[in-house]
Amino acid sequence: MKVKERYFAKQKLVKALREELSRVSPAFATLLDGRARVEVAKTEEGVTLFLINGEPKIFEVEGRYFPTLKGLLDIAVDRRYVVVDAGAVPHVVNGADIMRPGVVEYDPEIKEGDLVVVLEERHRKPIAVGRALLAGEEFGKREKGKCIKNLHHVGDRIWRLKI
Repeated sequence: MKVKERYFAKQKLVKALREELSRVSPAFATLLDGRARVEVAKTEEGVTLFLINGEPKIFEVEGRYFPTLKGLLDIAVDRRYVVVDAGAVPHVVNGADIMRPGVVEYDPEIKEGDLVVVLEERHRKPIAVGRALLAGEEFGKREKGKCIKNLHHVGDRIWRLKI
């Protein structure tokens, strides 16, 4: 992944980022404290990243802003999460979608289409960001099938990006 355009974000954009992230989770908005140097990096693949002090911590996904995995490592995830068992981890970090049998815990407030954080069970570390294919209440009713579309995972091109 190569960056084709990079510039400092205007305060208006930083404010919009902070507002959208805080609507999802107040913890997410802490990525943009008052001292953060925010840059916009547009890649050749069409991905827009927001660099906080030089690190890709937020990205634009399907027209919405959400923390990248590197950003999620800096904060406590308290909303919009799904926890997967150890058997699912190798598949998820290779880009596989999350299947219902691998989910051991989830935020019941998730709505279909929400962006969610996928955590591994043992240490509760983020391993992927995905889009919910089911609402939270459906997770309890289903026993099989896809429930999260994997959009960004450990080891992918965003994770490996060197700026």
